[in-house]
Amino acid sequence: MTITDIVLIEGAGPRYRQIADQLAQLIESGALPANSKLPTHRALADQLGVTVGTVTRAYAEAERRGLVEARIGAGTFVVGDNAAVWTFDSCGGGDPEDTHFSYNIPPWLDRAQMLNQAMQQLTRNPAMLNQLMLYQKPEGIEQHRVQMAQWLSHHHVHLDPQRLLFSSGAQNATHMVLDAFCRAGDTLLVEKYSYPGLISLARQKQITLKPVDMDAEGLLPEALDAACRLYQPRLIYAMPTFQNPTTGTLSASRREAILAVCRKHKLYLIEDEVNGLLPRERPEAMVNMDPEQVIHIGALSKCLAPGLRVGYLQVPEKLHTQMAVTLQNHSWMISPLLTGIACELIRAGDADRVLQQIRQEVERRLELTLQYLGEFQLRYQRDCFHVWLKLPEQLRLSEFVAAAEARNIKLKSGELFAPPGAAIPPAVRLSISAPRDLEELEAGLKVVRELLQQESSAGFSL
Repeated sequence: MTITDIVLIEGAGPRYRQIADQLAQLIESGALPANSKLPTHRALADQLGVTVGTVTRAYAEAERRGLVEARIGAGTFVVGDNAAVWTFDSCGGGDPEDTHFSYNIPPWLDRAQMLNQAMQQLTRNPAMLNQLMLYQKPEGIEQHRVQMAQWLSHHHVHLDPQRLLFSSGAQNATHMVLDAFCRAGDTLLVEKYSYPGLISLARQKQITLKPVDMDAEGLLPEALDAACRLYQPRLIYAMPTFQNPTTGTLSASRREAILAVCRKHKLYLIEDEVNGLLPRERPEAMVNMDPEQVIHIGALSKCLAPGLRVGYLQVPEKLHTQMAVTLQNHSWMISPLLTGIACELIRAGDADRVLQQIRQEVERRLELTLQYLGEFQLRYQRDCFHVWLKLPEQLRLSEFVAAAEARNIKLKSGELFAPPGAAIPPAVRLSISAPRDLEELEAGLKVVRELLQQESSAGFSL
């Protein structure tokens, strides 16, 4: 049997998995010896009568199993006898037959070449590379902070490089902020439906969360004002852009009204803008409007590469020293090698190129999503990774989620976004960016549509 003998059988499972399984058999039998070059994605797709995306996914699955490796500029090869091989299970992994709508991750892109070029650029200066391997100040390398701030300013987020701090992603930044400025028993005001990671952190730190009412945009200033008077909170946490899970984005006037409430009650606002770089058009970042009232958190996880774990934050000037000490207590510093790679990707233009590719792919995915789910109560935004789907009245949330699970559909129940004591919304979040390709997305959307069209909860077949 050779690679030209691969045969796909209707009904025998996903086509990409059949290809990966048969590649595994060829490699195990010796028909494909070590260092054999596989056909190009296009050539094998034409041979098998499948899409290029299917072959891409098959090669990725074979690479995940440690069978093949992609070599920059050369192609895909069977791993050599002496190759260092790891088998990876990425976020949302598990059964390859599952369709994952669970995680707000960027669409799959081939980042290998740009990462290889960035590291090659760094290695051209051995003295600098050696410096990146040493301890640095907790604030990070000044040139990295300057370059990050300059790039962010092009995307309408204005941070002071002297006050910007790096973090290991936005979740780590949030963790450090709560450590620096909250204590057990403090109250934190949050949106009516809030980010599960924040809810988990608050529970761990014994911080009380109090939900504030929202509309389609997000936080309601009058509700926020009433909550401030009632609960005497330590801080306010909000996601002004592409709110998770509702997709809401605060208008410029709403942002100013919320900041006025913060000033009135002398409270700092944690502005979680992890999604803030995604939209092509967006209102002014709240940190731009009042940098002394806002604790700004952002990251490259959504717009460049989550595996880099490079985030950033800026706090009001009077809080900066305390924040830097907290960062030092957490990890001394954020890896200068990772911030160096991130800055090289920015300098080379790769960050902007990837962001544009992500927007284009999400646009295609949203169009497909509306084709299948547009008739239902769906909240969405252009360039947003997720949609918020309110279930038809006849469907029960728990039964719908269980039915989806039984059909290998992974999604996020509205229950996960409800702070303790808050009402559970009869809705689910679908991360349309998470499926590996459009083929998997479409297959998953078809199943979700079928489940939504059930006449009653008794109609579910589990």
